[in-house]
This record gives sequence, C-alpha cells and structure tokens, in this order.
Amino acid sequence: MTPQEVQKRDGRACAAVVLYHPDKVLLAHQAEGLRGCSLFAFANGPVHSDAIAALAPTDLRLISSPENVGLGRGLNAVMEAASDQGFTHVMLLDQDSEPPAGILETLTERSLALERQGEMIAVLAPRLVPPQEGFYKQIRYEWRGEARKEGLAAVDFAPTSGSLVSVAAYQAIGPFRDDFFIAGIDVEWGFRAWDRGWGSYIATDLAVPHRWGESVCEDELGKPQILRHTPIRNYYYARNVIAAARLRHVPLAWRVKSCAGLAAQIGLLALKGPPRSLRPVRVGIIDGFRGRLGPAPEGVT
Repeated sequence: MTPQEVQKRDGRACAAVVLYHPDKVLLAHQAEGLRGCSLFAFANGPVHSDAIAALAPTDLRLISSPENVGLGRGLNAVMEAASDQGFTHVMLLDQDSEPPAGILETLTERSLALERQGEMIAVLAPRLVPPQEGFYKQIRYEWRGEARKEGLAAVDFAPTSGSLVSVAAYQAIGPFRDDFFIAGIDVEWGFRAWDRGWGSYIATDLAVPHRWGESVCEDELGKPQILRHTPIRNYYYARNVIAAARLRHVPLAWRVKSCAGLAAQIGLLALKGPPRSLRPVRVGIIDGFRGRLGPAPEGVT
C-alpha cells in the first residue's frame, strides 16, 4: 500500500526522527526505507549538512533548534508539526533505526483497521531486533497477557523507535515528558496512555532493526546496559526511574520492578564500573527524589 492509498482510507501517515549528532550513513539507510514518505526531522542542535542531505529520498520537513533541548521536546515538536499539517499517524524513529520499505504504510493500515473496530490504539509498533553487526542487546518487552490471534500483543509501553503514534491519542493523552529530557520517556507515556484508556501494541510479525544502547565486541555480548552507557546516560536513567516511580499512573508492580532493577544495576556498576562511575547515578537518584528534572546539572559527570 502506498502513502496515497493510506490517505484514501481516511489515514494520513508520516515518519519523524529527532537528530543529535547523527551518523549520515545510517540516516541514508533510514531514508531509503522511507523513500517518498513525509519525514519530519527535528535537529536537536547543529546537524551537519551532509546528514541532512542523506534524508533527500524522503519528503523532508526540517525543524531546527540551535541547542540540544532533549529528546522529549523534539518528539513533541514533530508530533505537533505533523498534527498541524493534517497527519493522523506518526511513526517515530531513532536516528539509527532502519525501517524496511513499506513498514509505515503497513502499520498505518493495521492501526486504521483496529480503530474502525472501536479499539483505542495509542501506539502500534513492530518488534525491534538487533542489527546483524555490532552485538547490540535484544530489547525486552513488558507484555500484557497473551498475544492475540492476529499477531497483536499488548505491552505496557512500546519503545519509541518504530512506534506508530495516533495523533488523536497523543492529543488525548498529552505530550511526552520533555522534562525527562532523555531516558524513560516512552515508559512514562505508555503507562499514562493505559491509565487514560489507550493501549500500546506490538505487531509481532513485523520487525525493524534497531540499535539499543551501545555496541560491544562479541566477547562482551552479555555486558549490562549500565556498563555500556556513558556516565551522563546513567544519570538520566537513574533519575528518571525514580521520577517515574513517584507518578500516580505508574503501576505499583512497575515501580517495584524498575527500582529493584536500578538497585541491581548500581551493584554491577559498583563492582565492575570504572572509578567514580557511581557519582552520576547518585546525583540522578537525589534529583529524582527532589523532582529536579530537565537537563542534567553541569559537572555531573
């Protein structure tokens, strides 16, 4: 199904990506999978002209920010721009994801069919799988019950990349938490969506290669994410786990699970991390309890 055919069926879909120091080769792969599709790109700070040029196969609508204002604000900017231009669905992508040709149209057609049956679909997403190179970790989904016969499985939240977001749902649920800046934005929004009657689903027969976290060598394939991430990412991870756990709409079971996971990750970092690697995490936890969100404080790393 072409974008024009989707539009004729009462849906108008586009893709969107937030750019921050992107790899132009990966962007070119992404653009090839979106050839001819409308793509909103939010430049989160200066982006080299070669990277922008790599998106030429798409119908590019560029939004620029002179500085890094965070992933959450970038996601809200592309969602609002798409809504203003009459799009009904937006497939959000990370800058290193490689959507196969036709995935936008397939997700949109399925989402529209479910909506016509009365389903309140906030997000319909493909399975994210590691690329063949780089030894990235496999994403773990938080499933809600058994998969349905049509290959549809409910999840607590869908990772941002590859997620087809309903503009109507976005307007009803509210914007992404831009004060989270980065890390956990999709988790909080997914739980808020369920709390307001909107569901997140995975189309288990569709797959998109996605680079989760940082790559390692083959011998380090089992290396935990907290040991792969930069200190600043660990700050945001720790802070936003605590911040999300304080929200009413986040279920108690997830609060316990995420905080226990954070404690285990801290233990690993204490045992195997480089010197002073716990400091950003400690500051993040304190800021999470204090409700100090937004960009990380200077000197945290």
